[in-house]
This record gives sequence, structure tokens and C-alpha cells, in this order.
Amino acid sequence: MLLLVVPADRALASRPNFVVIQTDDQSAASVRAKFRGQVGGFRQVMPHAVRQILQRGTEFRNYYATSPVCSPSRASLLSGQYSWNHGVESNLGADGGWTGWLNHRVYRHNLAVTLNRRGYRTSHFGKFTNGYYDEENNRVDLTVPPGWDHWVTTAYRPGIRNYGYELNVNGRPVGPVGDPDYRQGGPGIDPATCDLRPLGSVWPAGRCRYLGDVMSAAAVREIRRAHRKPFYLQIDYQVPHSDIAPPVGPQPATRYLGAASRTRLPRPPSFNERDFSDKPAFIRDLASDPLDRSDVRRLKGAYRRYLESLSSVDDGIGAILRTLRQTGQLRRTYVFLLSDHGLFLGEHRYDWGKFMPYEESASPLMAVRGPGVPRGRVSRELVGNLDIPVTIMRLAGARPDFPVDGRSLRPYWRRPGLRSARPVAITIDSRVESEGASASARAPALRYRGFRMGRYKYVAYDFGGEELYDLATDPHELENRVGSPRYGIALSYMRRHLDEVTGCIGASCREQLPPVPKPG
Repeated sequence: MLLLVVPADRALASRPNFVVIQTDDQSAASVRAKFRGQVGGFRQVMPHAVRQILQRGTEFRNYYATSPVCSPSRASLLSGQYSWNHGVESNLGADGGWTGWLNHRVYRHNLAVTLNRRGYRTSHFGKFTNGYYDEENNRVDLTVPPGWDHWVTTAYRPGIRNYGYELNVNGRPVGPVGDPDYRQGGPGIDPATCDLRPLGSVWPAGRCRYLGDVMSAAAVREIRRAHRKPFYLQIDYQVPHSDIAPPVGPQPATRYLGAASRTRLPRPPSFNERDFSDKPAFIRDLASDPLDRSDVRRLKGAYRRYLESLSSVDDGIGAILRTLRQTGQLRRTYVFLLSDHGLFLGEHRYDWGKFMPYEESASPLMAVRGPGVPRGRVSRELVGNLDIPVTIMRLAGARPDFPVDGRSLRPYWRRPGLRSARPVAITIDSRVESEGASASARAPALRYRGFRMGRYKYVAYDFGGEELYDLATDPHELENRVGSPRYGIALSYMRRHLDEVTGCIGASCREQLPPVPKPG
């Protein structure tokens, strides 16, 4: 009898690679958006994302950020846990942002640590979490969290900067890169010739200092350095989040300034919602007035810069996939494209905000391509950000030393029509600091617990008031069904299971619920 012995380095090299590309505040619809400038017709904003990920992979249309707040969402993506289990429950305070990471087990028990122990080379580029800055000494925080081999991460000074930013590069402070006093379209902006194809033109070798381009170039260099060791690479773009430089909206790369100058603002049925009588009383009070002409005009300008900024992300996606192909790594690499949460662009009277449980905020983009992932397919299974790290660990053959709440997505891309009765929670914890969390947006960070199950979404607010939406008949969430006799049984069902869904731990979070009742 012959025994086949595979050398350890060959067995390691046979494992898949993983690339996670995360944007900040990107709505699900924007990946397919088109823009129009002063010259020429409409152009696709993200052609590489559409052609090379969505059309060559599987898109999950019912994907949820289980807490539509930056720091909790990002912690779920790296832990596979709901916020009440990983402990990072807000952007500020003892349980928020970078401080929350340092105060909880997630700091040493997460996806990066698990993969690293299994022999993976791990690298991070861009934004990690809010508050990642040594405020006491007013300098870059020099800490590199456990589990990361290569760390090129933006220091989170107050406000989002696309020029004049500081970095932690493997424990060494770097920057500011570019002019901290730049203006959008003014001093400190890159030459219009900046492009990712000649990497030598991008900082630190060249003059191009736009943050997204710098991170894309760093990721490309990392992929080129990868040899026989499998890798996990995560790149977190800061756009299309608003920039600190006025006016409201993100800072596009110089080559895209004005590229969307004739683009119209989308106006779905929920835009500037006319009838708010179905909403809980305190929400009616907070958004009592519809957007006026000046609000819409300001939002239109911000939306145009929003699309322009996403074009540079798409350049990065193209460069990363091109490099994977050139190095022979693409066929064994899973590429996930997602956002930490969505953004309101006038829907439900909210301009430039998130936090709320409505679809525009809580259900962002997510798609994956890779070995065995069907091309051009769509899954409508309910999934969340907590499922992605569990999926990656399973595919890598890595067992976490902590309980996970999520589950593998593999069965749902192998059979896109497969459905389960597992609910997905959507919460903002009662300890979230509303003032701090709302500093960059015009939608309030209200405290609530809710979940999506089947056709229904149910939310109970700490301030009182409930919402129940039937997304099968009302995908834009225009009619709150609380109080409707036809939905009385469905409301009782959702109320009955709320504590169970929003207080689960580990395996109990993966349990299925009884069938949801149909409207009476």
C-alpha cells in the first residue's frame, strides 16, 4: 500500500487566496450607475466591478449590514459575529471604534488571526475602523493589531481626508501624504495625468497622492510579492464617504473631477417621501419637512462627486484583478466586493445619511467571484456581513477559536435558488452615541432592534414605535403595516421572535424560524 505524502509547502500553496474589497457608504444601486459629463454620452461608473465581479460571479441581492454603522459593521466582517457578541457596538466610547476593538476579545480573536495561524499571509490597506488614532499624543497610533503581516492603514483623524492623510505602515508613522489644506478641485490635488497603470507614478515613488490610488497601488505591489504562500488581502476604500474638504460629498480623483457634471439625481418612489403619516411619531418629528430645492440641488452635486469617486475605486478593482491574472493567481482567488453599509440619497427625506434600518442604508452591495462560483447569477437568500468571514474560514480550512454567529455562503452560490428560514438581525445598540455617529450624516443614529425574515422587516425603536414592511409588495418601504388588520398575525410573529433573533449567540444565530405567515 502506497501513502501519498504532500509536502507542507505544496499543501499550503494549494489553498485559495482571498481578496476583500470594501467601500464606505456605497449604495447597492450605484455599482450599476452611469454618469455623463460635459462631453460625450453616458459611461458606466464601475465597469470593472460589473464585468469582472458581478458578471463573472454571484451577487447577493438580500445582503445586510447587520449594524448599519461603520465600526460595528467592520467588526462583524472580521469576526463573523453580531455586534452584541463582538462588543464593538458604536463609533465612539468604550465599546466603539478602535477603543471598542482594544476592549474586547475581537482584538485577538478574528478572521485575520485565524487565517494567519493557518499559514496565510494577511495584509490590510486603507481604513480599518473609526478612532484609529493616538488622540492623547495627537499622532498616528503605532499599534498593528494581531494577525496582520502587512499593515498599510489610514490613521483616523477626525474627518475623512483623501489628501494630507497619515498612515501606519507596519508600525511606522508616515505622512501627511499630500496637502492637508487642500480644497476639492483646488490646491493639493493630483495632476490630471495620474493613473494606476504606471505604478511608478503613484506615491511613494511618484507625484500621485490620492488615497484610493495609493491603497490600490500598495495592494497590487503586495499581490506581486506573493509567492507560494496563500494570502488574505483586504482593501478598505474611504470613498464614497464624505470628505472633510467642502462642499458636502466625497473627493474624486483629479482625473474624474467633473466627469459626472450632467448626471441626474436618481428619484426612486421613496425619494423625498411625500406621505410620512405611517411612520412612528418621533421619526415624523425628526424628518417633518420634505427636502426643498436647495437641499436637492446640494444633494445633486454631492451625488455627482459620489459617482466620480467610485470611478477611482473601479480603477483599483481593475488593477487588482489584472495583477491576479498576470501572476497566475486569479483562478484560485475568491474576490468579495461589498460596502460597510449603504447611504440615503434623498430616500425617505434623508439626504446623505445612513444608520436607519431602511433598505438604502442597511442593504448594500455584495458580490463574489472565485473557484466554483457560478457566473452572472443572483441569490436572494437572506445573508449578512457576519457570513463572509465564516465563509472564508471554511474555504481556507481554518477553524476559529471563538464562536461565530454567521454561516458559509458556499451552498447559496452553488445553488443560487436555495432558500432557508434563517433570519438576519438589523440593530443599532442602545449604547450607540447618537451625536458622534451622526456627525457625518443627516440621518439620525436612532436606537433600535429589528430583523428581516422572509418577506418582512420588523423594527422596534427604543424611543417607542414600530415598523413592519412587506418587502414582497412594498420594496421601497412606503407603507408601515403596523396597525393593519391584514398584517396582525405577521406582526405578532415578528414581535414574538424579536428577542430570540437579536439576543442569539453562536449556533443559535443560525437556527431557522417557523414559516412566516402570509397577510390575512
